[in-house]
Amino acid sequence: MGVDPMAIEQFQECGYSIARGLFNPEEVSFLKTYFTEMVERGGDGWAEGGVQRDHEDPLRRYPRLLQPHRGDKVAMDYMVDARINQWLTALLSREPLAVQTMVYFKPPGARGQALHQDNRYLKVEPGTCVAAWMALDPCDEENGCLEVVPGSHKLDMVCPVPSDMTQSFTGETVPVPPGLSTEMLPLQPGDVLFFNGSLIHGSPPNRSDRFRTIIVGHYIEGDAECVSEYYDPVYRMDGSTIDIPRSPEGQPCGVFVDRDGEKVLELSGTISEAKSAH
Repeated sequence: MGVDPMAIEQFQECGYSIARGLFNPEEVSFLKTYFTEMVERGGDGWAEGGVQRDHEDPLRRYPRLLQPHRGDKVAMDYMVDARINQWLTALLSREPLAVQTMVYFKPPGARGQALHQDNRYLKVEPGTCVAAWMALDPCDEENGCLEVVPGSHKLDMVCPVPSDMTQSFTGETVPVPPGLSTEMLPLQPGDVLFFNGSLIHGSPPNRSDRFRTIIVGHYIEGDAECVSEYYDPVYRMDGSTIDIPRSPEGQPCGVFVDRDGEKVLELSGTISEAKSAH
C-alpha cells in the first residue's frame, strides 16, 4: 500500500508526518527487549560513555546507543527496512541514503533533550537529513514524547543558546522563532515519526514511572553531495555502501554534557547571520 498523499503534504507543510502502526506489536516487543538487554549487559560497545550502573543520573545507567548498525544486524535491518524506505522515498521524491541509528532509553526521572535541529550535526549539503523515529513504548507528555515546532523546517538553521541543564542532557537549545509554537506528538509503539532535519524538535524530561524507549534512523537526501565524516559509512537502502564527500565538522545529534560540565558558546540569530558578522 502506498503512502497517503495527505501524509506527504503534511511533511512538506509542517516538516513531519506519522506512519501509525508501521511496525507490528511483535516486532516492537522484539526490538525493545533486544536493545534493553544490550544496554543492560554493557552496551556491546555502542553505549555513549559506557554503562555506569551506580550513577545517580538515569541516563548514565541507561545511555543511548550510538551507531549500533555498524556491527549489529538488528539495528541495520531497522535502518534499511523496506517500509521506512517506501515512506522516505515518497516523502523525499527519491530513495534516501542511510547514515545513523540510535536507541534512546529515557528512564523515569531522566532529563529530556532541548530543542535542536538535526542537520546542524549532520551537515548535509545540499538539502537536509530526515529521521525515522519509532516508539518502542507509549510516548506521551508525562514520559517525554517528542515536541516539534511545525513549519520551522522552512527556516534557516537557528543558532543555539545555553539550555537548562536540569531539564536537558544537552547543553544547548534552539529558541522557538517568532510566530511559531511547539506541539507535543504522542505516539504508540510501532508508530514511526518522519521529520525533516531542519525541524526544531526536542523532548521534555520523563516525569512518569515508565520508560520511554525509541529507536531512530537518520537519512540524507539521495542527491546530497556532502555529510559529516562522523556519519561514514553512508549506506544505500539495500545495505551497500556509497562514497560521497565528508565534512570534517559535525557530531552525533546532541552531545551529552554533565550537569556541572563545560560551558557552551552563547549564540543567537541564524547561521547565515552569524557568518555575515565575521
